[in-house]
Amino acid sequence: MKKMILTYFSFILAMAALITLRVYAEKLEPKQSVQPAVAEVPEEVVPVESVKTVYSAQEEEEPDELPTPIPDEREYLWHGDYEPVGEFHGMIPRIICWGDSLTVSLDNKSAFPDILRSLSGCEVINYGVESENTAMIAMREGGVRVNVKATVIPADAKLIPIFLRTENDGHVFFLDNGDGGVNPCSICGIEGNLQKLNGSYYFERSTKGERISVEEGTQFKTFAMQDASPDDILVIFAGTNDLPDTRSVRNIIDIEKKMIESAGCDKYIIIGLTYAGGIPEIDKVNEALENEFKEHFVDIRKYMLNYALNDLGITPTADDIADIKKGEIPSSLRKDYVHGNKHYHSVIGEQVYRRMMYLGYLPKQEGI
Repeated sequence: MKKMILTYFSFILAMAALITLRVYAEKLEPKQSVQPAVAEVPEEVVPVESVKTVYSAQEEEEPDELPTPIPDEREYLWHGDYEPVGEFHGMIPRIICWGDSLTVSLDNKSAFPDILRSLSGCEVINYGVESENTAMIAMREGGVRVNVKATVIPADAKLIPIFLRTENDGHVFFLDNGDGGVNPCSICGIEGNLQKLNGSYYFERSTKGERISVEEGTQFKTFAMQDASPDDILVIFAGTNDLPDTRSVRNIIDIEKKMIESAGCDKYIIIGLTYAGGIPEIDKVNEALENEFKEHFVDIRKYMLNYALNDLGITPTADDIADIKKGEIPSSLRKDYVHGNKHYHSVIGEQVYRRMMYLGYLPKQEGI
């Protein structure tokens, strides 16, 4: 028992001595500045979120400034004085606008075709139908041929089922989201109206007449096709719903060329795409369109990114500047990610009108 007590007592003395030595040693060491405890993280494994946070903080500290416009050797096409490359002569033509929801007018005064009407004084026909891709638009215009399966049109004016297919036996999309120049239509020269009921098409002739047998492959003609004139100016704003890339843009080009051929006119404008969010290769897509259609192509996206806010007298917001840096159409010109507001449409109308005057399709007005 005594041996155990002595052993315990010796252990206590040893521990006390050790503590005393450590305290004394700390007093002898030179004092160092205290640094926060930060774990060293290899550069290659720094979380991406951390990098983004630092970048955002730096951006907020810098003053918001618009990026320098991309040099454009043909800036004269957008604003300032210019010399038309064509000479206007003859009668004032009609302007026929083909497109999707970016062409549709809800009030007959705010969409770009309405702006064209106001600026030019021309008769402007709007054949915009929402949600349609280029091929669907061309079916209504005639650039993509639609045929009727063999049938009989009775003498009486009554509703009969008909079967429609494209020339390549593809599906037809008439009347899904609007008429857009389909009615009154024609089959074998017989005028009537097309209806879509429960997913199927029906035709009703307008007046009684002779019973007609329709041969397989007979072309279905929309009102717009029959009404087209070689004196018209064709405006095509299509492709957004195709979401094209550098490969598929060739299909859009081919269809638009067929639309021009179908219209039988040599005066036309092709409007470039603007929706970068759904078209990652949009600049190259627009470049392909410009290479094909030359001065007939209006790269409205380039104008909106570089000049529109200044020309409109709009002070850019922080969102506008952020959008332009990302290659998006500035928020002040949009009502959502795809569709534009009144400024967007006024810009398109003004620039398309300016290009028509430049090409000699319309007489030049001073100051525009």
